[in-house]
Amino acid sequence: MKKAKAILFDFNGTMVFDDKEHKQAWDHFSMKYRGKPVASEEMEQAHGRPNKQIIQLILGDMSESESEKLSSEKEAMYREVCRSEGKDYHLVFGLEELLEEAKQQGILMTIASASIKPNIDFFVEHFQLDRFFDPAKIVYDDGTHADKTTMYQKAAQAIGVKLEDCLIFEDSLSGIQSAIKCNPAKLIAVSGSNKSLNYQSFPQVKQVIFDYRKHSLEELLSL
Repeated sequence: MKKAKAILFDFNGTMVFDDKEHKQAWDHFSMKYRGKPVASEEMEQAHGRPNKQIIQLILGDMSESESEKLSSEKEAMYREVCRSEGKDYHLVFGLEELLEEAKQQGILMTIASASIKPNIDFFVEHFQLDRFFDPAKIVYDDGTHADKTTMYQKAAQAIGVKLEDCLIFEDSLSGIQSAIKCNPAKLIAVSGSNKSLNYQSFPQVKQVIFDYRKHSLEELLSL
């Protein structure tokens, strides 16, 4: 098995465990526009998908401009929830150390996230991600991506590597399915709970991890 030469990260649920914050924001949004919180089944369907698809799932079909406006409003709610968490809103334990080690070894890295640009700017500032990533090379939901497949393709291109040389970290089933289509060298599923969510049913998933502190960079690159 060849060793991966570069790393592509999903963000939400992979670099930060923020399901609780997103659920609070979606509940605020849903209460405002339909008078009830988001059901757990809806959140399961929404996980890893672009905001436009989630909003249409909740509110039905609408124009592109309207869904974009509502997406911006929901994400502003999310950022306020995160700010209110203080130190409880943080990168996954052990991740900063892994990123620092990868940086020291010259491993190329970037992020491909279904988040919109204002969220990416917030993440970069809040977590000082420019210590490890070139913000200009982070791929986000700019309205042109149907799923994460094209995002990962664009991310690999941004850092000048082939997808077959990349290690991809993902957390959602839809994101994993999109990553598989990219045929990366390695694919690792990250979970913020003890549930594997059927990750191990995908033979392409080399490892399911719950805590970066329990895994070395060398181990993950060489799986």
